[in-house]
Amino acid sequence: MRFLEWKSKGTGVLLMLTAVQAFDRSVFQQPMYANKSISNDSYRIRAQSPLPDATQLTQKEKQDFIKGAFMFAWEGYRAFSWGYDENRPVSNRPVNTRNGWGATIVDALDTLYLMGLTEQFNEAKDFVRTIDWKAVKPGNEEVQVFETVIRYVGGLISAYDLSGDSVFITKAVELVDLLMPAFDTPTGIPYQFVNFKTGKGVKSGFTDGASCLAELGTVQLEFTRLSQITDNWVYHRAGQRVYEAFENMRTSPHGLFTHLINPDTGKQLGNYITWGGMADSFYEYLIKQYVMSKGRDERMKDMSIAAIRSLEKHLLTSPKDHSERVLLSVLDNGVQVPVMDELACFAPGSLLLASKTIPGLKNIEDFAADLMDGCYIAWSSTRTGLAPETFGWEDSKDGHTVVGELTGRRKQLAEEAGVFPVTSSYILRPETLESLYYFYKYTGDKSYEIKAWNIFNALHVYSHSSSGFSGVQDIDSSYPTWDDRQESFFFAETFKYLYLFYDDDAAESVSFDQWVFNTEAHPFRIVDKEPPKPVEVPWFDEISDFFDKCLSFILGILFGWIGIIYKSIFG
Repeated sequence: MRFLEWKSKGTGVLLMLTAVQAFDRSVFQQPMYANKSISNDSYRIRAQSPLPDATQLTQKEKQDFIKGAFMFAWEGYRAFSWGYDENRPVSNRPVNTRNGWGATIVDALDTLYLMGLTEQFNEAKDFVRTIDWKAVKPGNEEVQVFETVIRYVGGLISAYDLSGDSVFITKAVELVDLLMPAFDTPTGIPYQFVNFKTGKGVKSGFTDGASCLAELGTVQLEFTRLSQITDNWVYHRAGQRVYEAFENMRTSPHGLFTHLINPDTGKQLGNYITWGGMADSFYEYLIKQYVMSKGRDERMKDMSIAAIRSLEKHLLTSPKDHSERVLLSVLDNGVQVPVMDELACFAPGSLLLASKTIPGLKNIEDFAADLMDGCYIAWSSTRTGLAPETFGWEDSKDGHTVVGELTGRRKQLAEEAGVFPVTSSYILRPETLESLYYFYKYTGDKSYEIKAWNIFNALHVYSHSSSGFSGVQDIDSSYPTWDDRQESFFFAETFKYLYLFYDDDAAESVSFDQWVFNTEAHPFRIVDKEPPKPVEVPWFDEISDFFDKCLSFILGILFGWIGIIYKSIFG
């Protein structure tokens, strides 16, 4: 048996796994920092020794390393923060950020299942049975629809599709029914929040009442799959009504929408267009809704093609002196801005998926691959090997940047790699790994797997902390620090994509030809089940029109007599 060793130099924690089965939970029984103040020095990263190169390890050895890392973080959460949304992996403290329903547990369900961690999966399932969605604390009554759907509802549906246990669908239906008031708007475009005490939808104060593109367009996969499972098509229709509001909306460029929409009027707000934050998963779900429909949804096909062609024409760009590098700019008032979010690095994978599934898009594979390389260079060019939250480059036409004139390290990186950090933090995001996984599975090219291992190695060296993995501040600094955050998506997405590179059986069990992944990496089964068509009664419309005309005639006569009587009395 091979031993896997995880050692935290700062705390003396030693975790050894024999084939990842014999996990010693005792290392977490005594909190190192619990109930103590944390000094600034505690957030200074104590780097681990790098792991062997990908070429020096077998697939099984890499699989075991990743499962061991997952178990280290899971047991840290279990020891210090069970039932809370997140564990603070440096200070070993619980925190609620997603309404206190145990976001990490629900988000990790399918990852536990795919890793074959049966004991942990069953323990998580038992917790799910106890969740009371209405038990929100004072001041925490407003529930964000988007985050709740992709993490909680998505996690529950995926757990059901994988395990077949009805408890997950029961809890998903309970939660979605509480979210439905958000869709009670004049346009069908949802408000961003629902107040679980009043049962009413609430507009976002952060965006002055506007709904953000990503949030209003990232419920459809979940709602459609829930309708397929329950035969209650109310959920599907609510999601599709959003698309109806967009289908005939005039846009410039064609097929791309501003990042904010007025939910009451359906009008676009501002002139900021991006495939990054606040818009990203809207475009992802256009493609994936088409996949889920088994190629039947013509509206999704047309909207996907329009968005992708405009992306190709208006958003793709290359840095100055680096024409080999392809990146995804944003449009502000029609002008390209040379900046990109790591969030937008979902795009290469989704574009590749579109090229394989949507007729007429085969020719986008080359620029999708170039964009994949552009995303990866944002990681590999930094001192830590971790990506910045946002990165920029020198505009190919006039050399301008979003940070003004470049100096020092930014100038060096722009010259050498073509990109430089703008926001220099990394919060354990998975989007580049997601796209690498799509490219690896569709092409079989081992270079994508090696890049994924390099990212995992960087996580191991710089993010591994006291009881989990922490986000990193100053990713290009010689002295980076931890941010003491470990969001639930780290378990749902980052670990899942990493693991699927190295477990062929698990990957085959959720293959792209039979499953579609939501934006939180929760796989949903693709089934041949459409909503029932409305019953057509040929004579119904004629009778309805007849009665409408009769009613109008009668009301006309009635109001006419009222007018005559009024004039005769009051002159």
